[in-house]
Amino acid sequence: MKKILSLFICIILILSLCSCSYLEDLTPHKNYDGELIVHFIDVGQGDCTLIESDNQFMLIDAGEAEYGATVCQYLENNNVKTLSYVVATHPHSDHCGGLTEVINTFECENFITVETDQQTRSWLNVLNAVSENNVNYIDAKVNATYSLGDSTFEILGPHSSNYEEYNNFSVVIKATFQNNSFLFTGDAERLAEHEMLDYGSNLSADVLKIPHHGSSSSSSKEFLSAVSPTYGVISCGYQNEYGHPHKETVKSLNALGVTIYRTDILGTIVATSDGNNIEFFYENTDEKVEKPTPVSYIGNKNTKKFHLDSCNGVKDIKAENKVQFHSREDALEKGYSPCKTCNP
Repeated sequence: MKKILSLFICIILILSLCSCSYLEDLTPHKNYDGELIVHFIDVGQGDCTLIESDNQFMLIDAGEAEYGATVCQYLENNNVKTLSYVVATHPHSDHCGGLTEVINTFECENFITVETDQQTRSWLNVLNAVSENNVNYIDAKVNATYSLGDSTFEILGPHSSNYEEYNNFSVVIKATFQNNSFLFTGDAERLAEHEMLDYGSNLSADVLKIPHHGSSSSSSKEFLSAVSPTYGVISCGYQNEYGHPHKETVKSLNALGVTIYRTDILGTIVATSDGNNIEFFYENTDEKVEKPTPVSYIGNKNTKKFHLDSCNGVKDIKAENKVQFHSREDALEKGYSPCKTCNP
């Protein structure tokens, strides 16, 4: 009987060790002193990002209300006691829903958002939690800059107080730590992207939280070109009903050589910066990161049009008339126009 009991205890211990998540073993805070740590927390078809710098924390969104407990547990596991800033990018429930439980659970010093006419229960719950817990309310203003530990963050959007689509109200934040920067975009769509471009904001960033879960309604080529990220993080649900990320967005990212990390494939993703270099860790270590697929553009010297190398029109171009471009921008700068069939 004692042998059976001992064997049972050993099995329980082994199972408990195996159940520890990869991130818990991989990202103890003592390993990241003095660094900027960005946690892209997996909340299914929603957004949630925890930013840490010098033991100060900022939370951007928290997924649907059903993920509130999950987010709170994640914060506790990462030794969060106080949130210096809580940001609600916009009042859609897949971004703001979980914030109510977070604000009611943790000490929150400042709450950043934008004024809208949204009156949904999930949004009103958030505003009530802010009021009842005496959290300092900050109306997001473009160019406003704040400190978070050893890093700073600047508000780059929105640029208007009157949009038909709530996504465009998204608070856009650029966090900078020494020579590295991260751009967080909420669900900003092409209208908001072009407002930031027209305003002349410095959008360049090493890491871009891809807008609107990778929807084709965002991530215009002009915006992606201005950001010119090395890495892109897409927060979306596994096999979600919206088809996020859309193939058009992935194609645009691949064309720019952006390495893509997705929460629907990798689970929670953690990026760490020492001020010069960025390293990524993720929960599902058996899954592959989506490396950029090299894209080749072929031009026709006669027609002055350029094509994707996979376009049927390429096979009709005589060898002496073919010219290869390294990027779409390269082809456009040399006076070539895009093929209307393959739409490169």
